[in-house]
Amino acid sequence: MTATDVNRIRTELARARLAGQVHGAYLFEGPPGTGKRDTAVWFARLLLCKQVGDGALEPCGACHDCHLLEVRGETAEARPSHPDLHWVLADGAQVKVDAVRDLRAALSLVANERGRRVVLIPEADRLRAESANALLKTLEEPPPGAVLILVTPSAQALPRTLRSRTLRVRFPPFPEPAVRAALEADGVPAPDAALASALGGASPLAARAWADASLDAAREMHDFLAGIAGVGATEILDFAEGFRRPGEAGRERARLFLDVETAFARERAASAAASGDASGLERWLHVFEAASRARSELVRRNLNPQLV
Repeated sequence: MTATDVNRIRTELARARLAGQVHGAYLFEGPPGTGKRDTAVWFARLLLCKQVGDGALEPCGACHDCHLLEVRGETAEARPSHPDLHWVLADGAQVKVDAVRDLRAALSLVANERGRRVVLIPEADRLRAESANALLKTLEEPPPGAVLILVTPSAQALPRTLRSRTLRVRFPPFPEPAVRAALEADGVPAPDAALASALGGASPLAARAWADASLDAAREMHDFLAGIAGVGATEILDFAEGFRRPGEAGRERARLFLDVETAFARERAASAAASGDASGLERWLHVFEAASRARSELVRRNLNPQLV
């Protein structure tokens, strides 16, 4: 994902508005940090702005509606407000059915500003069965002038019935080199940036969050693998003792190690390919496949992480 990708998506949405081809419901999907939520808010502003000039692809920023839609406050929770912009927010771990019922009641009324009404559901993946079923009724019979925008990291987290009634807009992940460059620009050392960009997610934001939580442990594991040629069986068994942890903690550490190992093997395979080392390439591809398979089995069969 790049700024160019976001601009392309916004241009397509703006042109749909100009052409009078706005859909009743959109599903913005993509990894964290790829601009989904910001674009959803931008699109809401564009739809509610009544002074967009002929051929303009941006909200005017000066009309009464645009002033109402300005974000007030410096916190991450700050969001624009407008009588015809309806937010459906999670309450704790899920979007509760009462929030969807309140939305249906609000949409049954005439728009305050005599124009469109826009609904933003920024954590649509938190809709549970009852809430999703209640929302489905709105998607099947959308009120005139209403546009719903659902935002989620993964469309698969939503019921198929909801997905089928929305226009999906995909926000692609950032290329790994772009994530690494962004981290280095923020002062992250190159080796750590390489590790975080390989394992930390599909955007600089996701990679930074991963680094805060997992970088120290991942760096230790990577260093252990880098020096494995000089390590004996006793040291390897001692290393495995670090996975003797109760419950999910042990499995999480094992998953991280296998992720590090796949990244390590991929890195070595790329070096072997670049140098023309065919046997080295074959060996590291085998390691990559073995680690990937072990991770899959760990999750699928709930195996003992220390034994894995």
